[in-house]
Amino acid sequence: MAEIQSAIAHQYPQKVIPLVHEASQTIDILMYEWKWYGHESAGGVQKLNLAIVAAARRGVKVRALLNQESMGHAITKINSRTGNFLRQYGCEVKFAPCGQVTHAKMMVIDKKVLVLGSHNYSKGAFSRNQEASIIVKGVNDIKPYRDYFEGLWKQFF
Repeated sequence: MAEIQSAIAHQYPQKVIPLVHEASQTIDILMYEWKWYGHESAGGVQKLNLAIVAAARRGVKVRALLNQESMGHAITKINSRTGNFLRQYGCEVKFAPCGQVTHAKMMVIDKKVLVLGSHNYSKGAFSRNQEASIIVKGVNDIKPYRDYFEGLWKQFF
């Protein structure tokens, strides 16, 4: 039986960062909008960003699939910037083709923990917006989401 926890609105960093710290093999992320706040190391999003790159530095395989809108679109610029930072720290990054919106927001840790919900990785999502996400623990229970990520990973570039 799966164990399910909630991560409502501003609780996301407090609930998810410890899971990232515990990762030992893989972190797979599918994200619509992911902001990098290099000048604000104390904020919730940047704390999550730093936890993810720390995982990559300790040998965890981190893969991120990010949304890409048309060239010049704000989301494309934001995600491209974040993708560049992630790559500098050894993460693998791919983008959806233009015209195919990647609106899902999920993270799979060590193929046994799923974080799924409405949270983008942005200040608004972590502090102002009405957001809701869940954490599901259970290898068999999250298999469809792992398979979904793998299928997308193979088709993105």
